[in-house]
Amino acid sequence: MLWIRLAALLLLSPIFSGMGGLVVVRVLFTLALAVMLVPTTGGINNGMLLTIGALLPAVLAELATGAILAFGVFAAFGAFSVAGKVLDIQSGFGIGSVFDPVTRSGAPLFSTMLNLLAVAVFFGMNGHHVFMRGIAFSVQQVPPGTSLLALPADAVVRQFGMMFSLGVALIAPVMFCLFLVEAAMAFVSRVLPQMNMFVVGVPVKIFACLLMFAATVESLGPVMGRTYGAIFKYWEQVLH
Repeated sequence: MLWIRLAALLLLSPIFSGMGGLVVVRVLFTLALAVMLVPTTGGINNGMLLTIGALLPAVLAELATGAILAFGVFAAFGAFSVAGKVLDIQSGFGIGSVFDPVTRSGAPLFSTMLNLLAVAVFFGMNGHHVFMRGIAFSVQQVPPGTSLLALPADAVVRQFGMMFSLGVALIAPVMFCLFLVEAAMAFVSRVLPQMNMFVVGVPVKIFACLLMFAATVESLGPVMGRTYGAIFKYWEQVLH
C-alpha cells in the first residue's frame, strides 16, 4: 500500500518527467523507497482486516492520497509551464509550437526551457532532500491503510490559483518589455502604414524577449523558491 502511494506521487510528478522511458527504473526506485519508509509507518492500521474486501478500498485510498499529493507538485511546476506558454505566445515563438519542421510535432520552446530550468534548479537547491522529508512526513501523518479524512477544498483552489499567479510573476519584467515593444510597433504602424509589421515585428519581439529574459534570469530565484515552497505548504494543509 505504501508503494502504491509513492508510485502515484512520483510517477505523476513532473520532477521525474525526464525518466519517462525508464519505467522499470522508476518502479524499482519507488519500491526501494517504500521499503526504506516502512519502519517509520508504525505498521498497518490496526482497524483494517487483511481481507480482499478491506484491502481493495485501502489500496484505492492510498492511490488517491498519492494523487492528491502529486497535484501539489504538478501545480507548482505548472507555474513554469504557464509562464513559458505566455512567453511563447507573446514573443512569437508560439508559431514553433504549432508545427516544428524538425521534429514534425508541436514544440513549445519557452515552456520546455523553463520546465528544464525548474527541475535543474530544484535539484540544485537540494529540493529533493526536502521532498523526501515531505514524503516521510506524509507517511507519519497518514499511515498506510488510512485515508485523508477531509480534503480542504480551499487548499486545492489556492494551489491551483498559485500556478497562474506565480507563473505571471516569473516573467513579469519580460511581459512588460513586450508590452512596450507592442506599443512602439503600434505607433510605427500608424506612422508608416506601408510597413509589414508582421514581418518586422516578430523578429523584434523575439530579440527583445530573449534579451530581457537573459537580463532578468538571475532575479527568478526568489519567485522559484516561493514556487517550490508552495508544494510543502500545500502538503501541510492537506495532511493536517
